[in-house]
Amino acid sequence: MAGHVLRLLGAEVVRVEPPGGDPMRGLPPVADGCSVRFSALNHGKSVTEADLTTRSGRETVRALVSRADVFLHNWAPGKAEALRLDADALHAVNPRLVYASASGFGTALGPVPPIGTDYLAQVHGGLAAALRPADEPPAPSLMTVTDVLGGLVLAQAVLAGLLARQETGRGCRAASSLLSAAALVPRPARRVALSPLDRPLPTADGLLYLGAEARALPREVARTVGATGTATVGERLRTRTTDAWLADLRAAGLPSVAVRTDLAALAADPAFARTVLPPDDRLPYARPAAPWEFTEEAR
Repeated sequence: MAGHVLRLLGAEVVRVEPPGGDPMRGLPPVADGCSVRFSALNHGKSVTEADLTTRSGRETVRALVSRADVFLHNWAPGKAEALRLDADALHAVNPRLVYASASGFGTALGPVPPIGTDYLAQVHGGLAAALRPADEPPAPSLMTVTDVLGGLVLAQAVLAGLLARQETGRGCRAASSLLSAAALVPRPARRVALSPLDRPLPTADGLLYLGAEARALPREVARTVGATGTATVGERLRTRTTDAWLADLRAAGLPSVAVRTDLAALAADPAFARTVLPPDDRLPYARPAAPWEFTEEAR
């Protein structure tokens, strides 16, 4: 994610993959022979294959580093030193290098931390409880919150390192962890209690979600759908289709939207026209549109 963001900002990014390529390329779902998730985060990056357990593989990395601005890795603690590709070793090759590292827990959990995965970081960081409603048991979000946020934080740390180098003329180190990213997510004073209207509501053929303005007017919602109270709104909604209820709710001035569960159809949905790019000849899968664009003048 960090490399993806830096590439979107104009960097030339080279992935160093093991001989035969990164095994994550085969992670389902697959489109055109490559993992969709892998392609979404790595398209536009060039690739160099190197076996880092060999001297020639490490020399390949050092040759890249000698002319690079940034070296970025997410190895487990101690691996960089074992490979002799730690910050001291690479600064000897390129003193102006910004050496960036991402980990699961940094040094917060001792010299031998747990496996640094997103879900474990959510649990240790308290997000498993903070992100769940009060009437549900703590559980990590299925969205990889700390993976995404951790990558964004590290990309920002790299930019800060490049700015510091501009001031001092020297390279530096930048580090981030999933646990430190989790600490940035605001914690509510108490776990949120959801009303019956706060969740997606089943209809005869799908789901709809009431906007904040509609949820603030529970009596109007109940009256519009012909329910005796908010507890029975769900029962009434199951009697008709999503589109039928959307028409009635919007006519009553109660904003609501259909919940899309078919991800493959998002690119064809007009509501997502500005945020999801459809498949094309270059990339055979839908993917998020970059949240920024550049003009030639800005370049």
